[in-house]
Amino acid sequence: MLSSRYYSASRLGTDAKPRTAMIVDDDDELYTGFNEVAPALDTRNLREDQAFQETLKTAGIGRKVPSRMGTGMFRVGTVSMRGGSSRAGTAAARPVTAVRAAGYTSAARDTPSREDKKEDSVEERIKQVESKIMALVEESCMLSARPDPDDDSNTKRDFDLGQALAKAQEASTLERQLIRMQEQANLGDTHNLDLTFAVLCNLAGQYAINEMYTEALNTYQLLTRNKLFPHANRLKVNMGNIYFKMGEHPKALKLYRMALDQTPTAEKDLRMKVMHNIGLLLVRMGKFRDAVTNFQHIMHEQGDFQTGLHLVLCSAALNDAEGGKAAFHAMLDVEPPNYHQDITVDDENDAYECVLRDVVHGDRLSRWSRRAAADAERSLALAAAALVRPACRDDESGGMSWCVEALRGYSGGGAGARLELGGALAALRAARAPSAAAGLRVLQRLKAVARAHPNDRVLRAEANADAAFVAYALGNWSDARALGEAASRDDPYSCAARVTAALAAAQAAMPPAGGGPGAARAGGGAAQAWAHAAQELAAATHLDPADLIAMHDLALALEKSDTEESQSAAEARWSRLRSAGAGGGGGAGGAGAAGGCLRSLAAAALARLARARSADPAAADHWYSMIGNWDVGVTCALAELHSEMGDTQTAKHHYQDVEAVWPCEVSALAWLAAAATPERALAYYARAARLQPTNT
Repeated sequence: MLSSRYYSASRLGTDAKPRTAMIVDDDDELYTGFNEVAPALDTRNLREDQAFQETLKTAGIGRKVPSRMGTGMFRVGTVSMRGGSSRAGTAAARPVTAVRAAGYTSAARDTPSREDKKEDSVEERIKQVESKIMALVEESCMLSARPDPDDDSNTKRDFDLGQALAKAQEASTLERQLIRMQEQANLGDTHNLDLTFAVLCNLAGQYAINEMYTEALNTYQLLTRNKLFPHANRLKVNMGNIYFKMGEHPKALKLYRMALDQTPTAEKDLRMKVMHNIGLLLVRMGKFRDAVTNFQHIMHEQGDFQTGLHLVLCSAALNDAEGGKAAFHAMLDVEPPNYHQDITVDDENDAYECVLRDVVHGDRLSRWSRRAAADAERSLALAAAALVRPACRDDESGGMSWCVEALRGYSGGGAGARLELGGALAALRAARAPSAAAGLRVLQRLKAVARAHPNDRVLRAEANADAAFVAYALGNWSDARALGEAASRDDPYSCAARVTAALAAAQAAMPPAGGGPGAARAGGGAAQAWAHAAQELAAATHLDPADLIAMHDLALALEKSDTEESQSAAEARWSRLRSAGAGGGGGAGGAGAAGGCLRSLAAAALARLARARSADPAAADHWYSMIGNWDVGVTCALAELHSEMGDTQTAKHHYQDVEAVWPCEVSALAWLAAAATPERALAYYARAARLQPTNT
């Protein structure tokens, strides 16, 4: 068997002929000839090659090239004696040619790792400090900013004036350190003046909010006296505001006028605001003539409702009726704020249109525009109230009629109509001795307002609801019921209208006061009427669960329904009313002192139910004691309860309290006369006879 073929070149040089291929038997060694190299790569005879040596000498540019050994092309390390010590090949090998080495050595060297950060330059540190200062200023502003009423976001921001001041002071400290850092680095000319202005302005504002007026004025003076801040003169308005709060009106007026003189004419809005502040300050100083001149100039240049209202008030203070009317007409010349009307929905079953209407009605822009329109109407109403004399407010021909006529064509007549509503109710409240004739006049005025605006459902519902209340107070049950139902149709969410209509319907079903043959039948119908009224009142309380008056009326209607189930429901409602009123009396019907009164009425009702349904009078005594002795009726009921219990000493004590507080209470006089000596009883009976001479 034959092995594979291979080719080999002769070692005698390139001139020799190449060997021919030869066949090697299997008995020959397989690895023979592998150490043989090609003649072009053979360097073992280069030392004896004279032509090659001469070429090396020429390439060395005059230097004698040491002899080469092998194919490594490296220079053997030399040994040098320097300073009495020898070192052999410890340093890096010197290159053969004049070209410098790349710097790589065989010796170990400490190389920096990737985690080692390069030291920041001065400019980078300055930028970092500036960013930190601005972050502190923004945090300070956010902490001191009051929440926006139109902001319906779920994020709740903290409101801490002390923390805001601490942030502002920290920013000021860092800003001074930044200035020193820049001066040490000879970079003082590159300092950001806007940053200094923002830091100091925020610091002064935080001082003013925290009522540190002296520190705030000193900080503002640092800005106003510096020539590098060209717009710092506007801060004199802030300084004037601080002096105004401190009560130093002359200094405030001086600063306002300086700010006005230094404000360019092109900045008209700012000039009008400064002039408005000057006018208010003149009013506080009692200089109404100068204030009128100031406000008139503002109304001529750039009028608004607030300035017009102040002008009307100043004219009224000077008893200048013509000037006040002129100012009122100037307010009407101001363009009313445009607000988004509700989108009309053609098909209530179309979910897309209904959702679109609700979204547009509830967005922030719509709420802001409605509030602006409401502020404009409020300013007009206050101005009209200031112009009308109190003695003429209930006069149909004069008084407020000219204001209503002036407002009739303004903004669709809504402002004039609401002014008419307010005037009618104010006339009813202002009457010292309200009579049926005065109530009828007010009722006719309210009905006229509702008839005059057939296209304004909201205004018509408001007028009908007020008219229903007046009719109910006059005892006209049918008229009150009709007006309440009309108001409910115009405004299905009107809780007051539904309450008035339900109570009027129940009162209409009550038996006559004098009794008679049909009194028993009317009494049964009255219970059913109160049961139906309870259903209507329950629907009204669902519309406004926070209305405590509606809840009180519902509990009273359930109590008068005269059924066991309704009595239990009434007790639950009275308990809920007492617990709801104890929380602060919130809602439309429980605000202010009404909460305490409703709690007392609820406790009295619980005592009444406990006395009627339980043989143990201790529960009634508990609820009567919760009310206190400030009400004569409650004290009389408590005294009567103790008298029925047989505790005559406690009953006498309560009746004596009633006599001391309200000497005209005949029931207390009768009980005291029955329990007193004959001489003392004669005095009690004589007083009762004088109070009720017809009582036999």
